[in-house]
Amino acid sequence: MRHGADKNKAVSAKLFQFRTVLLAASCLLPFWASATAQETNVEVSGEITAVAGSVDGDFEADADARLKVQTSRVLDSGLEIGGVFEARADGDIPQQYWAGGRYSGLLSGGARGVGPLEGDAFLQSAYAYLKGGFGEISIGRDNGIASQLAVTSPTVFRAIGVNDWKSDLSNLNDIQTVNDFSGYSTKLTYMPPANFLGGIIGGLQVGVSYSPELRECEEELCAPVTGSAPAAAGQTLVRNSSWRDVVETALYFERGIGDPDNDIRFGLGASYVTASEDVGNTPPGFDDYESYAVGLNLAIKGFTLGGSIKNTNAGLDVQDDDAYLAFDAGITYETGPWGFMLGYGSSDAARDAASPLDPSFFRETELAQAGVSYVFQQGVTLGAAAQFVDSDKPDSLGGQEEKTSIIFESSIKF
Repeated sequence: MRHGADKNKAVSAKLFQFRTVLLAASCLLPFWASATAQETNVEVSGEITAVAGSVDGDFEADADARLKVQTSRVLDSGLEIGGVFEARADGDIPQQYWAGGRYSGLLSGGARGVGPLEGDAFLQSAYAYLKGGFGEISIGRDNGIASQLAVTSPTVFRAIGVNDWKSDLSNLNDIQTVNDFSGYSTKLTYMPPANFLGGIIGGLQVGVSYSPELRECEEELCAPVTGSAPAAAGQTLVRNSSWRDVVETALYFERGIGDPDNDIRFGLGASYVTASEDVGNTPPGFDDYESYAVGLNLAIKGFTLGGSIKNTNAGLDVQDDDAYLAFDAGITYETGPWGFMLGYGSSDAARDAASPLDPSFFRETELAQAGVSYVFQQGVTLGAAAQFVDSDKPDSLGGQEEKTSIIFESSIKF
């Protein structure tokens, strides 16, 4: 028993040292290059989105704001070195990202960013990068490569959607197909140059990310909506849980089809994420995390159709790996400043998993949405959508619940 405790302490010490090196490198890298660089380039960008509407006759509203500052220098050798900081304010994003769906999985992913638990504002990204003929390496707090190269169903909206939404006025959307388990935890990411295989395949981008450890959830950050989940009679899943050695790989492939004048484009994204359960800190009921996601889009003369699918065990100790399965599909049509969309999504959480979990893990969700948007020259987008959500939960949690929403969205990018 003592040997195991010493081993866990040693592993924790190594992980702490690794994280310290990553953060120190991300802070010192820009200064190291200052003496041999050209003029510093600073870019400031951002986006503000506001949504409001009627949900079963009740007025609801939400807003999301991001501010990104990127500074870079080009060295005499031709290498580009820089740093990125991104702040965000969003009440719909929990302190921890989702292992499975929004409600049906433990909130056991990486931290959303640095900020107070009771607030909606936080520092989302802070990382340094080095770019050259070898590709690009980034070190620090950033979303993983599986999220960066994700492909989902098309949409004409920035915040409201079937999947990968920023605002959910219904408070029922459980559909998540983006492989974002590591969140914005400290990580190392490498992407080789695009078309690094000499253009034989064409339009190929791949990458890999590594996070030494996800922050322990503490308090109620890992618990489902109704609290801790019982692992068995007389036992309770302690709220503290953590994973280490989070590895994610992803690829994105894009290519034109047929005559270029026909404007037909094909896009494919695929990713795989795995993480080792931190046995020394995690109670029974959890397991190594595993998840894969695939997305496909096809664009034809203003039309874009496609969808995506995600399957994960949500880091839970279930007999099969089907703790959470979700998919979405949709079509958009854009002509001039106008955009139109139809979308559908579905998720099934732990329905077939023979595991003594809290009933809040058992949830089926279906969502359908139709909408229209208009883009002004000033970068402002206005849109309206009709959305229907069906959430089927155990009777102990309220049973079936349906909501119909009429939502208006306004966004501006700068």
